[in-house]
Order: sequence, then structure tokens, then C-alpha cells
Amino acid sequence: MKRIALLFSHLPKHLCGQDLPIVQMKAAISFLKSQNVTVITSAGQTHWDCILTALLDNNIPVHPVIVKPMTLEEISEQFSYSFESYTVTESWEERDRFICFNAECVYPLWLRKNGHLAKITALLPAEQIDRRFDCSSYRFSGSALKYLLGEPSTELCLLPDDYLWHWTRSKNGVWNGETRREFCNDLLCSQSAPRNALATLLRILQERKIRAGNCHIAGNIFVTAFTENHPACSANLFTWRRDWQRMNFEPYGIGIPRDYACLKGVRLLKYGDVPGWDTMQSDNRWKYEREWRVRGDFLLDDECTKNMIVVVRKTQEIEHIRTIFTGRAAAYEQDN
Repeated sequence: MKRIALLFSHLPKHLCGQDLPIVQMKAAISFLKSQNVTVITSAGQTHWDCILTALLDNNIPVHPVIVKPMTLEEISEQFSYSFESYTVTESWEERDRFICFNAECVYPLWLRKNGHLAKITALLPAEQIDRRFDCSSYRFSGSALKYLLGEPSTELCLLPDDYLWHWTRSKNGVWNGETRREFCNDLLCSQSAPRNALATLLRILQERKIRAGNCHIAGNIFVTAFTENHPACSANLFTWRRDWQRMNFEPYGIGIPRDYACLKGVRLLKYGDVPGWDTMQSDNRWKYEREWRVRGDFLLDDECTKNMIVVVRKTQEIEHIRTIFTGRAAAYEQDN
């Protein structure tokens, strides 16, 4: 059985199934279904995860190359598959060289000029490289990720003052609680970036749960965060983070009565000298967020949903939530 490799450089954080490199990858895998091959591949990063997911979905034999500290057990769990053979490497550099030099044929799909994989493939004999699916000249567009909001709508300005608000944003990669294979299956079939802010809001409403996160939380404790800032006075939250290449937050969220939240253990964030799950250092630059937190997930039970308010960016997006939530909903932006 011939051993081959499909090669992607690091893909952008926001992409979809319509981007040409993904289209070409699916075409390559469709071609390989009729060949007697094993694909040497990897996991743990979006570009490798997409390849591995598509191979498994098409029942093509794979040989994963695992980079420590990732383990075979973790990959098996994330991709719901028991691998018969595999290789473990100490670093991603070692992994990439192993894949390229142990494949009898290499199919570049999208490689950055002068990138790590491009430099390795340049060392290979020309007859070992098949470029029929190569689209390395393709340029991804991230223009849709950054946007400016219009004026708050009249309805938004009239929302109550005694609520706490949880805002979503586009997610880079998997949601909390989903597997890499689930994420990649959605990505490969998507018309636009699959983990946008509206999709995240819809997932919250479907699960009736706001899943906790631990990013930048002291002790890596999982918390659910809210703000007491009124939506109409929250424009400074919905700004572009150039350092993270994403919006800080987006106008897709859920409001719950403050009294109810307090009964469920939600606490106002305290500013002090010892950072904790409900404290921050006194000079922290995020004071303007007027943040509240609770440990763990926040469940949207019947009592909560009865008085809950959902906000989306545009009026026409309200119809997206109506099959899940029939309560009060408002659009952030004023209709033109």
C-alpha cells in the first residue's frame, strides 16, 4: 500500500468549506478513494484536523504522527476512531520532516512561500511531488471579521437596566464541549466561518447552557462571565482586537435579571491584590467591562428563560432564533 501525504501550511483562524484550499483538499481525497494508499498525517491543529477528518469520513487508511504532549488516547477520543498504527514525535518540526520523508508521494495543497513545509518539500525529488491539487497562490480574506456597528436601535435603548449580559463572539476553532472532528465536519461543509457569533448564540439557546471558559482566568478555573453594562452603552466592548485578530465581543448575547443571577451564585468581580476566579488586580485595564462571574456553566432553566432577553445584531437575524427561543428579542442596530 502506497504511503502518501497531503500538506497544508497553517491555515487562517477563520475559514470555511468554500475556501479554495479546502475545496482542493476534498478533491484530492475524492481522488485518493480510488487509490490503494495510506495517508501519513497528524492532528492537533486545524489544518491537520481537517485532513484527518476528511480521510476518516471517506474510509481512507491513515497513519497519524502524534506530537507530544498529545497522546493517542486524546486523538482517538477527539476523532472517534481507533488507530491501528501511529508514530510519536517530540516536536512539530520532527513531525513535519517525518511525514514528508516517509511518504512515497507528497501532495501540496496550500503552502506558504518560504514556509516550513515549503522548505522541506524543496528537498524532495521532483518525482516525489504531485502538484495537481496545489493552490498555494490562493489568498484568504479576513475582511468579514472586522466591522463597525451602526447606531443602537430604539428597542435596544429601552431594555431594562437591572439585567446582566453575556455576549458571544466568533470562535477560533472548537467550541467548549465539542470534539475536533465535530468542528471540522461543520467547517468542511460550511458556506462561511462556522463558529461565528450568531452560531455561538444559537448553540447556547439549543443547549440551554452558557458553557464556562478558563481563558485568562487565575488558576485556570472555568467561569461564566457577564457584564452589568447596558447594551446601549456597550459600544466599547464591541471593538476589534488587533492583537487577537478578532472582535473583543459582538452584539449577540443573552440578558438575565440581576436578582436571579445573584440567586444562582453570580458575583460582581472584585479588584484586589490576589487574582482569583472572582477577583482581578486593582490596576487591571478591563474595569470598564463591569464584569460579573460564576464558577462553571450557567444553566438556562425554565425560570431563567421566562424572563431572558436575547440580542442579535440585525433585525432579520431574530428569525434565526425563533425556532429555539420565543421570548423577548431585540436587534442591536437600528434598521436603515
